[in-house]
Amino acid sequence: MGYRGRVGVRTVTAGIALAVAVAGAYATPALSARGGETVQVVDRTYKCRVRPEHYVNVNTNVALPPMDASGHPIRAQVWLDTVHKTAPVGGILAVMPQVEFETTKDSLRVDTSLCSHSSRRIALKPAGLPLYATATPHVFGHVDERCATAKRVFVHFRIEMEHGAPQQALFAVRDGDAKGRPIEFIKWRPRKITTYVGSRCTDVG
Repeated sequence: MGYRGRVGVRTVTAGIALAVAVAGAYATPALSARGGETVQVVDRTYKCRVRPEHYVNVNTNVALPPMDASGHPIRAQVWLDTVHKTAPVGGILAVMPQVEFETTKDSLRVDTSLCSHSSRRIALKPAGLPLYATATPHVFGHVDERCATAKRVFVHFRIEMEHGAPQQALFAVRDGDAKGRPIEFIKWRPRKITTYVGSRCTDVG
């Protein structure tokens, strides 16, 4: 793993807010206040459709310094791509992940045309998955995985926010069938991410 490819990813995700407004299929889950008006927790489970090839892409990175002449830093983020979907943003076709958030206000997005609320209880823990990597601004920086799955996947996330911006999160992905086998689990903070990954996943970063 390394930093290669990160500029492209940020170019894509930076345009998502505009593309969301155009597509109209994305929704920001409601927030529940905890400990005052500025600290909030989002705890949701969704069941998402998967592409015919039965795999998903899970991408996460810590906050990173600028990597090109623009001087723009790279925000810490998480995104889950279950079906390849694009929308025009600034004259290019940008990839539209089904679940995405980063360290900015109101950045959490869920594609409700492909993901529906689920009452399935999905534990926010590794559930037997081996530790894969711990990423920091100085080591690895990001983790990009392509994972074989069932026809659907469950995604359960619990995100703590301040003033609407994610500060830490737990993020679990499992098969969306009766077995519900764990696929990947992420403990996320802007400057430290710990990932647990199963044998059906391959590093693509």
